[in-house]
Amino acid sequence: MPQGKVKWFSTEKAFGFIEQDNDNDIFVHVTGLADGVTAIDKDMLVEYEVEQGRKGPQATNVKPVSAAAAPAPAAEAEAEAETGAEAETEAETEVEADDEAEADVEEEEEAE
Repeated sequence: MPQGKVKWFSTEKAFGFIEQDNDNDIFVHVTGLADGVTAIDKDMLVEYEVEQGRKGPQATNVKPVSAAAAPAPAAEAEAEAETGAEAETEAETEVEADDEAEADVEEEEEAE
């Protein structure tokens, strides 16, 4: 499973980018976060899978490397599961905003 460092991720915009080893950043949408993961932070080391999105490759099943290596204690796992369910509900309503987010991505890429 590939690993990379979070370049940036905005829970408000519901997307961000991960820096890959090949110097190409990969898009990640909030719906691409693994179960129980509600957000990822800048400079966090993550692992992910790559799928073809509408506009190119995008990261899915994104999770912090530390979370993948060591299971969370039961109390934390329950709290993450509850938060994850809330995030999934929010993500479903944000899917409609996906086109707007991709337009923001294009603007961000053009600005760079």
